[in-house]
Amino acid sequence: MATEAVVAAVGWSTGPDAARVGREAAERAFQGLLSVHPQLAIVFGSPWFDQSQLLRGVQAITGHVPVVGESTAGEICPAGPLTHSCVVLLMGGDTPFCGVGMSEAVDRLPREAGQQAAFAATQAFRGSPRTGCLLFGDGLVSTFAEVVRGIQEALGTRFLIVGGMAADELRFSQTYQYCNDLVLSRGVVGVLLGGPLKIGVGIEHGFAPISKPRRITRAQANILYALDERPAADVYEEYFGADLVQRMRQEGLTRQTIAYPLGIQAEGVDRWLLRNVVSFEADGSLACSGEIREGAWLQLMIGSRELALEAARRAATQAIRSLNRPACVIVFDSASRRILLGPRMTAMEIAAIREVIGPTTPLAGCYTYGEQAPCGMTTAAEATAMQTGSVLVVALGT
Repeated sequence: MATEAVVAAVGWSTGPDAARVGREAAERAFQGLLSVHPQLAIVFGSPWFDQSQLLRGVQAITGHVPVVGESTAGEICPAGPLTHSCVVLLMGGDTPFCGVGMSEAVDRLPREAGQQAAFAATQAFRGSPRTGCLLFGDGLVSTFAEVVRGIQEALGTRFLIVGGMAADELRFSQTYQYCNDLVLSRGVVGVLLGGPLKIGVGIEHGFAPISKPRRITRAQANILYALDERPAADVYEEYFGADLVQRMRQEGLTRQTIAYPLGIQAEGVDRWLLRNVVSFEADGSLACSGEIREGAWLQLMIGSRELALEAARRAATQAIRSLNRPACVIVFDSASRRILLGPRMTAMEIAAIREVIGPTTPLAGCYTYGEQAPCGMTTAAEATAMQTGSVLVVALGT
């Protein structure tokens, strides 16, 4: 007789050999699952590995179990942050709860790619009800908001979509997405979740506004050209001076720009969508880490390590609040937060999340180039949006 229980286990491994690391991580997760039938393997892998060999190692243990995941800017296991590793979260149960879909070329046909991935996932998952979609995408694609719109066209505009954007250890060259035995770049992988599985979501960043509000008067995709009809970079020169901004131009994404991101006022709620400035352009425009909407209000933000730790606790509390029993927790943590916090406090952040979810709840995750979730809320009744600089906690259970 089928049961409603969902069980999860986490395995991880480090070392120079990609296939061996993938195999060891999957084997440890498989052992923790005991006799429960596995339904889904979620893989977070260092971009330094040969990605195809890494997946071959994982699948040597998981067999025909669907595999999804992505490359990272660092991996997260129950013991804390890792680098140059592979982390495997294996989930199982007797009742079907997932279906997997993917699509490529999200940089050329983003909306169509989202539609294709969502449709494939619905075809793979015949169960009911449908609870939400777990998303893995290319963090270097500036048009990913269009991919999400394509998914919403297939699943519903208020359907819950959460996930993290793949990274490549701050090289900003090429990221990877995993779907079964395929390694994609410029791809999207979606996991449609449902059946007995419920989803709890918490997303926070801990930043607060320090400047007066300015209207975004010209923007396209991820490029911010003008605020109140003035060059966008003026907002930084006003607060930090021309000399510091000149250094920012030369260095790109630095601790300075991470500590002072841009905050876009979210529609209808007292929340800000964060955007890190990736580069300062010669014409005074700013290349940002996510889509910029013309007409929205924007403020310069400030953050601190203490506020970041408190944000992680709040996100974890939000995520588990709606579940009777969390089977596991996935953490999508911004790569920029890892830089802001530094090694010691990064470990403290994961420890703070574990204090909230409990020491025995399986935990896995990665550091990302963007976090996709309803804006600061725990339900799908909010418009989903891309964040950067946030910690996203996704609890899966019953």
